[in-house]
Amino acid sequence: MQAPPIQYARTPHGDIAYRTLGEGPHELLLVNPMSRGIENLWDYPANAALLERLARFCRLTVFDRRGCGISDPLPANLSPTWEDWLEDMLAICDAAGIGSAALLAERDAASASMLFASSYPDRVRALLLCNTSACFRVAPGYPCGEKHERAERLSQQWEDTWGSADMVRATRPTLANDPAYVDWVTRMQRVAYSPRRAAAEFRYIINFDARSVLSSIRAPTLILHRREFAVIPQAHAYYLAEHIEGARLEFLPGSDLDVLLPGDDAVLALIESFLAKAGPVAGSERALTTVLCLRVANARQVAANLGDARWREVRGKMQMTVCAELSRFHGRAAEVDGNGCLVSFDGPVRALRFAASIQQTLRDQLRLEVRVGVHVGECERRGDALAGEAVEIGTAVTQAAQSGEVLVTGAVNKLVAGAGVELRSVGAQQLGGIAGAWELYALEG
Repeated sequence: MQAPPIQYARTPHGDIAYRTLGEGPHELLLVNPMSRGIENLWDYPANAALLERLARFCRLTVFDRRGCGISDPLPANLSPTWEDWLEDMLAICDAAGIGSAALLAERDAASASMLFASSYPDRVRALLLCNTSACFRVAPGYPCGEKHERAERLSQQWEDTWGSADMVRATRPTLANDPAYVDWVTRMQRVAYSPRRAAAEFRYIINFDARSVLSSIRAPTLILHRREFAVIPQAHAYYLAEHIEGARLEFLPGSDLDVLLPGDDAVLALIESFLAKAGPVAGSERALTTVLCLRVANARQVAANLGDARWREVRGKMQMTVCAELSRFHGRAAEVDGNGCLVSFDGPVRALRFAASIQQTLRDQLRLEVRVGVHVGECERRGDALAGEAVEIGTAVTQAAQSGEVLVTGAVNKLVAGAGVELRSVGAQQLGGIAGAWELYALEG
């Protein structure tokens, strides 16, 4: 079967490879897990037939996420973040002319897809989550997660067997006796990542905790899970179904790592039926947003020390500096004035990198100390304007911060796990005007 041509979508940080096929009534974005690359997807005839079957009832788009396969690589010591992958998905949708799409994601690809559905509800008409979880590791309120020892053992096994027949036999028993299938899977893995890179990305992914975003998913959701899949047991699927409003859960026979298993027509029938019933995207101004509020510390005292003329000059320079740094870190300004700013980002890692940079820049160039608060939650968005409880919480966190301090909520802490951001717990605190005690964390370094 002839594979469709490879095209590239441009992002500020590199080109993302994708293919598109089919002319069906539904847009379907296949968000591949790390073991699949689009260069080889058509090399195994039964998988080519699976893709052709999908393309009969949808317009199918597949891509290699940043750092994978034939998309642009990353430096060896740098892992992509969830924000990077969201940016990739948005770039693919724009390049392929996709207004809104169903997202079909397996395993490690599902967390980014859940974030995308929460952050861009107008771009997602349905969500299909396969053999995945909201949180891999055990955590408070999440006893079904893996303990540290087993998670580390799995990470090491991932690196030791990546791109080998041993991994196929251990994770894909249904077709493990087909030499052509084993050769196809191992070649695809080796093209996608080196063993060390695959293990590093695996370790980043299993630290992720997406539980806080589940309530923000509005798209019709289908959860498909293989009953005997030992790496992510059934309890994870039940948790997703209970915490995503209206989600439908279907268990499938077998223990394979893949839900999209070549030759399994029953899965394709479930997907086709689900997409046929999913309606158009409902308009919504509410979306998951990373909110950052920054204020000059001790502003009145600073103004008194500088005098009116010098204070006006400093405030003007501060506004220009904030706008320049926002552009650098891909933030959006809701408000920027001489006392600080209220801004938003696609994810918390970029927000914290912006916070660290702007804090140091204002200190070095203008001798200003600032207080920063960051929160992730649902906002009412009208263009770049922000409103709602998430803004109130972000503002209250800023008020709780000391001079020169960046404070974040527990929601931020969960979403940056494994991303190289160091946060220190400062305990539970009461926030002005916000009910309850809030676990807060301070940015280190």
